[in-house]
Amino acid sequence: MMRKNLYYILILMMWLSCDSGQTGLDQFFPGPGFEKGWSWEGKPIHYVPENLYDYINGEAELYHAYGFQECATLTYFWGSPDDTSFVVDIYDMGTPINAFGLYSIYRHPGYRYETIGAEAVVSAFGIKYYQGPYVVELKAGDSSEKTQGAMQAVAKLVSERIPDSTQVPNLITLLPLEGQVDKTLRYTANEMLNQGFLPAGLEATYRIGDEEVMGFVVLFDDAEGAKTGLEGLRLFYEESGDQFIPNSQMGEDGFVVKTKYHGYVVVSLVGQYLAGIQDLSSPDKGMDLLAKIKNNLKT
Repeated sequence: MMRKNLYYILILMMWLSCDSGQTGLDQFFPGPGFEKGWSWEGKPIHYVPENLYDYINGEAELYHAYGFQECATLTYFWGSPDDTSFVVDIYDMGTPINAFGLYSIYRHPGYRYETIGAEAVVSAFGIKYYQGPYVVELKAGDSSEKTQGAMQAVAKLVSERIPDSTQVPNLITLLPLEGQVDKTLRYTANEMLNQGFLPAGLEATYRIGDEEVMGFVVLFDDAEGAKTGLEGLRLFYEESGDQFIPNSQMGEDGFVVKTKYHGYVVVSLVGQYLAGIQDLSSPDKGMDLLAKIKNNLKT
């Protein structure tokens, strides 16, 4: 018993001696005293762009696409390192919109959400949330109440230690909320609409009557870039053999096209943006939503 108590005393002393001097991502990890019985294993392990593949080989490319800067990971355990444990990963994605973009890939309307950070996806085996330029993920090997409670406690303590606001990035408000299916909004960091010539953009599912369509905005640095993007899209559909449909509402700064895989697509130039909708059963059904997206971009 004395040897066991000495072990915990040494762990606590190590934490107290280094906690105040922690910098970077390490400062966000709560010490082993956050809840009785829980400790941490060693020190945080760090990964940078050059070796992220060593940690998350299957997903590293996705993280790189969203501007990954650094990751720190630490394991918390109950009793001893061989007992119940969970892992905490903190990813620095460089900017709040990149953090949201990465997090948004993992959202689904049917998941459970809680207010940790800006927003958190929560399950019996893990928690994932974003806050400022960071994405935080907690992963457990079991779903016991003890582990879930400890993960909740650590997730909230990490959030409290992150100085950045829990507000959502302003950029994601470019798509109107009216008619938008909750938890379907995503930010794509590059190659919007799976087109290599297009930059970043936003997309979300909208309900029009009994149909679901995808509304989108492509984000350019200036109006000239947006014009070039519009012509690039027009050329893509032409070369794909898709059928352009005359529509008096679109004018020269937009078009309607009937595609093979995404129903009718409408696209319109709005300053430095391209606004559009795809998966329409008819172009007329999308005109009200297109007008709302365009008005939202102008305000």
